[in-house]
Amino acid sequence: MIELAGRTYEATIGSDVQRDGMYLELADQHQRIVGEIFFSDVDGKMTVTLAQPEVPLEVVEWMIATAKIRLPPADPAAG
Repeated sequence: MIELAGRTYEATIGSDVQRDGMYLELADQHQRIVGEIFFSDVDGKMTVTLAQPEVPLEVVEWMIATAKIRLPPADPAAG
């Protein structure tokens, strides 16, 4: 659980075989998906998708900072 902008969130990091990459997904305290950051193993790019309107900037910034650390392979040659 993560406390951001006065709300509680839960982050999930996983692998998506169909899309060939990894994701960080954030859900609110009601288990509604707030957004996802996806790292593509195909082209090495990250994309952000927000699923809720008016997501606080602090939450988006946390998602991006965490995804930059947790999603890319430790060895860029391994991706």
